[in-house]
Amino acid sequence: MAGGIARVVVVVATDAVREVADRHHASPAATVALGRGAMAGLLLATLTKDDERVSVQILGDGPLGALTVDASSSGAVRVFVRHPHAGPSAAPRPRPGAAPSPGGGDGAGLPAWVGRGGTVNVVRDLGLGQPFTGTTPLASGEVDEDVERYLLESEQIDSALGCEVVLDAGGEARAAVGVLVQALPNSEGVALVETARQRLRAGALATFVHGPAGVAATGRLAEPADLVRALFGEQPTDQTGDLRVLDRRPVRFHCPCSRERALATLALLGDAELGDMIATDGRADVTCDFCRREHQFSVEDLEVLRAGLQEGRPN
Repeated sequence: MAGGIARVVVVVATDAVREVADRHHASPAATVALGRGAMAGLLLATLTKDDERVSVQILGDGPLGALTVDASSSGAVRVFVRHPHAGPSAAPRPRPGAAPSPGGGDGAGLPAWVGRGGTVNVVRDLGLGQPFTGTTPLASGEVDEDVERYLLESEQIDSALGCEVVLDAGGEARAAVGVLVQALPNSEGVALVETARQRLRAGALATFVHGPAGVAATGRLAEPADLVRALFGEQPTDQTGDLRVLDRRPVRFHCPCSRERALATLALLGDAELGDMIATDGRADVTCDFCRREHQFSVEDLEVLRAGLQEGRPN
């Protein structure tokens, strides 16, 4: 955008966020946290031209516990939070200036559930054998602001990042949208980034969803380019009028867990603990944290696994 002084990435992930929330039977607060985390991870995964996998972990001191995201540059994402049922039945209070979700009350905002103290840990894996890792303190507990701080302080990229999940009266995600604006190196895009940051912190994304072009009025979300124009003003300007769309990617929930991976996890317990499990329980159930799929193993499966460990084989 703006003649090449800034880049912008928009993510629309409503269906993926709904699936995540449904799999985890998430409370409204957890749904918002999960959605913001998933979209922030997807936005981070677009920062290189290579195939990339990004892991984000937000270790807040709030009731929801740790939030973990696994996203790829292909648009696949999975996410979980340690205590998905924490929080009231009403949507968390929106940021100042943002339109509230239907059914939302005047209770605590998202930071009360994520926490205001903790860390953000990011791992970037380009498949080269040496992942890049970075850690920054939690900025606010709003999730998107915390990931923005990571970009500014750890990767030193002037960025504005915002993600919003708007819930309906039943607590289901009605819209999940996110945007990342970055100044390109050696450019004059810093002013654009600052404008975007101010508008995002004032609730521009939630306001957009409730506006004339948003889901509340039309029943569907407008084109991503319309969201960018709305972020910088109602009318296209010299800054946004020359938007060039460089790429489009599908977004989907995807978890690669399998029975084989679950068996490998059990193998890590070791011979003695597997022996106790066989004697005490006679079976093992392994549930994936990300997708909640359950893998069941009989006593015969465990005996075969244990015999393989005793012979020095993984299975």
